[in-house]
Amino acid sequence: MTNPSGTVTFLFSDIEGSTQRWERDPDAMSAALARHDALLRDAIEAHEGYVFKVMGDSFCAAFATAPSALAAALCGQRSLLAEDFSSVDGIRVRMAVHSGPAEERNGDYLGPAVNRVARLLSIGHGGQVLVSAAAAELLDETTPPGSSLRDLGAHRLKDLTRSERVYQLVAPDLIDTFPALRSFEHLPNNLPLQLTSFVGRDEQLAELKTLTRQHRLVTLVGTGGAGKTRCAIQAGAELLEEFSDGVFLVELAPISDSSLIATAIAQALKVREEPNRPLLDTLLAHLERRQLLLIVDNCEHLIDEARNVIAAILRGAPRVRVLATSRESLNVGGERALQLPSLSASDSVTLFADRARAADSRFELSETNAPFVSEIAERLDGIPLAIELAAARVKVLSPQQLAQKLDERLRILTGGDRSALPRHRTMRALIDWSYDLLDERERALFRRLAIFAGGWTLQSATEICSGDGIDDEWEMLDALSSLVDKSLVIVDAVGEDRRYRMLNSIREYARERLGEAGEIERIAEKHARFYAEFVHGLEPLVEALEDVEWRQTLAVELDNIRGAVEWTIFGGHDIAIGLALLADMEWPQLLTEPHESLRWFETAGRFVDAMPSALAHARILRHCVLLERIAGRTVAECEQTARRAVEVAKATRDTNEIARALANLGGMCRDAVRFDEADRAFTEAFKTPALLSRATTTVVLRMWAVMNLQRGEIELAHGRFSEVARLERPGSEAHASALLNLGELHFAAGDIQAAREAAIAAKETYADMSSVYLVLVLSNIAAYAMAADDVAEARNALREALHLQQTLRSVWLSTVLEHHALLTALEGEHDRAVLLVGFTDRRYVSLGDARQRTEQRGYERLMRLLAQSYSGDDLARRMGEGAALTEEQALAVAAAIHEATPTHR
Repeated sequence: MTNPSGTVTFLFSDIEGSTQRWERDPDAMSAALARHDALLRDAIEAHEGYVFKVMGDSFCAAFATAPSALAAALCGQRSLLAEDFSSVDGIRVRMAVHSGPAEERNGDYLGPAVNRVARLLSIGHGGQVLVSAAAAELLDETTPPGSSLRDLGAHRLKDLTRSERVYQLVAPDLIDTFPALRSFEHLPNNLPLQLTSFVGRDEQLAELKTLTRQHRLVTLVGTGGAGKTRCAIQAGAELLEEFSDGVFLVELAPISDSSLIATAIAQALKVREEPNRPLLDTLLAHLERRQLLLIVDNCEHLIDEARNVIAAILRGAPRVRVLATSRESLNVGGERALQLPSLSASDSVTLFADRARAADSRFELSETNAPFVSEIAERLDGIPLAIELAAARVKVLSPQQLAQKLDERLRILTGGDRSALPRHRTMRALIDWSYDLLDERERALFRRLAIFAGGWTLQSATEICSGDGIDDEWEMLDALSSLVDKSLVIVDAVGEDRRYRMLNSIREYARERLGEAGEIERIAEKHARFYAEFVHGLEPLVEALEDVEWRQTLAVELDNIRGAVEWTIFGGHDIAIGLALLADMEWPQLLTEPHESLRWFETAGRFVDAMPSALAHARILRHCVLLERIAGRTVAECEQTARRAVEVAKATRDTNEIARALANLGGMCRDAVRFDEADRAFTEAFKTPALLSRATTTVVLRMWAVMNLQRGEIELAHGRFSEVARLERPGSEAHASALLNLGELHFAAGDIQAAREAAIAAKETYADMSSVYLVLVLSNIAAYAMAADDVAEARNALREALHLQQTLRSVWLSTVLEHHALLTALEGEHDRAVLLVGFTDRRYVSLGDARQRTEQRGYERLMRLLAQSYSGDDLARRMGEGAALTEEQALAVAAAIHEATPTHR
């Protein structure tokens, strides 16, 4: 059947006392369970139910209607009660039925309704069928023939929200009388009623319960707003039956005097102070023989005294366990700390939708608003409090408007539950609470760390943020560890190293504090200078052509590089530092999307008077040439920049820079099919090869060899490509480029198989690097495959190339689309082919570009095929229609090729 959606009725079941039966006779229980599963599945499916999960002896089923779910429950109970399970001393199965909105995802269901039916099940007894008020209402007083619902009154479930009116299914053949339900009313506790449902956290909740069973002190640690209190209370609710003397919550947040901690615990347990006796002694006497769980919430602001009192309780009351929440661990012997991470992406969206519905009953998660809700959840780092505060705004702002306003998140995230503690009413107040608990040294470091955009290392923090009592790396480590302990900084393992970061909302707050302290300019200048020196320090990797290691080293610092460039080049502060940073960035096309890095270098190139040296100016212009070409600028535009770069490079008298600039100019002349000019530029670049570095030599030879190939000088091209391949390190981008060009060389020489092998080898390296050149190598693989009449392989390669082109917007748009035109023509679909070749013809002319040898060969084959289907005038007219397409329309025509079934006419 189709999985139910929208308002779904759930039927959950499990076997009472199954653990003891398994321990007593596993073989008999295995056979009994198999029979149980068959009977229950038959009953569910006979009433159009969908079993979406089976866990041990628990069944989870979904139904489109409440009557069908109740009928399945009755049928299942009767079948189970009629079966002979005497081999395992009988089986009693408890069941629960509840209705509510739920989200179906990959065959599973998510949402508060799923959690609520599970908790309804947990208060029942074997043989009993419990029905929630929501499900009973949907029955519309219609129950299976001969059956009825018995009102068992209102009961609090373990999700701690409102009391639930609970009903019992009564019918002939069913057990009628049961003990009182295992709801909160019958178990000792002071756990507060929650106004909202508990969403997500399944893994963390399970781990927290396990740790609490195994250890006498567990501290749940997390940043402000992470949901520590809610998670701890939920764990306590679900563990309630395991503590004969109950579970009790002690709230320390309202207390400012540490001497009142024992008083707060005594009040929670209703222990009265005795005259002439310390209250802690009275408390320990009360707890000495009791088996209970104390949840001590929000210890961070009174942590020293909280540590002392909790340690005393653990020593004096051996059957008491403590679950504490804090922004740092208590450091008590035997303590187990559990870090509470941010919510997962799916749980964040579910939480937003649930709280938004509570704020505005008209809210529904839809295909239209879901992307904005996901963006909100991601930008709020999955912090539950932040998400709840944002969701409360749907009364006045749509998710799209909320997403747009998140740059002002500390102002927009206000309101929410007015009954909450003041520090929980706004994100700013919540972070204020943490900030106020820091000493002056920690505050100084906290606000300075906001300068890092993408995390940092111990070294970078020491270089940039030291001062005010933090003067070396050891002192920095001590202060940084304190901020980690207080959950204001997160530490991540990156291989064998450690990196640190802040959540976005906390970083934004810290950035404001940095501004208030008047330190932004000084710290930002140190930050930019550090990363300029960091990039300069990678020069040995450049000289060794270790581009993979270079990229990996810089990739983790990309956001910090962006921050330094924005502050200097675009913000107008310490511009020379930014210019030096970019001048030393040898392979920008490997680090960022070409249009982004082109924006950096083009803007930098305008600050002629601020250049730290002529060499820096020459390097920046040289990078502009390459980035302009990759980004799709016309050959004429790129040539103009290349000539300016040569002029500046010659003023430096730096042999390598002059050679690199001349090689770029030669490449532009080559692309304009002015081969003689190109040859002169390459010859001048290589006139003193002994003075050229290995890096420069490979660049000049590779670009020169491409021209030789286009010109038909096969032997010269082969010699130069082979030398490049010898010089480059296997696995590097440059080595992959050499393989790519050797493939072109083999193809030009008629060795299609060798061409395919070289291109596939190049693809492996480019794929590992996520390089934009992957678009070109995939296009080449397709071209070689079509030359070998392997249309299936060509289609696969072009599908991938098209997807990358749509994402990366590479310079090889015409190449990708023209190979698509040949592919669809070979498959018999000429109408799409003629549109695409019309578009690419016009584009080659407008860019002043020329087809490479491989593309020219494919183009000639394509035009022969089209000439067989269209007359000259008709072909010209149809190509004219293609020439009028926009880039988006042409890409859509190519995409349609992969959706169509080849006709092979």
